[in-house]
Amino acid sequence: MTSWNDEQLERLVNIDNHKMVKDSAGETRWMHSLLNGVWDIHSIKVFEEEKLAYSWLYFWITKWDEELRLRKSTRAIQVRKRLKRIKRSVRMLVSDKVIELSELLPSYTHTDIANELSISTKSVQRALKQMSS
Repeated sequence: MTSWNDEQLERLVNIDNHKMVKDSAGETRWMHSLLNGVWDIHSIKVFEEEKLAYSWLYFWITKWDEELRLRKSTRAIQVRKRLKRIKRSVRMLVSDKVIELSELLPSYTHTDIANELSISTKSVQRALKQMSS
């Protein structure tokens, strides 16, 4: 795991956010990355051959992409497990389930929530209305 957040990792996996900069003599190269709107030296290793510098860059882009994919899939699994727990719960009221689902999946429409819980759209609207008042 790296210390970068997801947004920074998404920038790092984009090849356009990297460049190799030669020193003033033109003999060595430094790897620069655009992370927070600023080009900054990314690698402490100084590369004498351009081919080696780019092979390092592609290696690390692959590693960052793997980590980003792992993070996203882990989050998706956690959301699915939580969704399953909410749907199966016999102790929760339907209105509480609606509220939990709307918080868990903010992109879901009222119809989507109603379909997940096998209730009417009106019931979803009523529960969300009670929550907001």
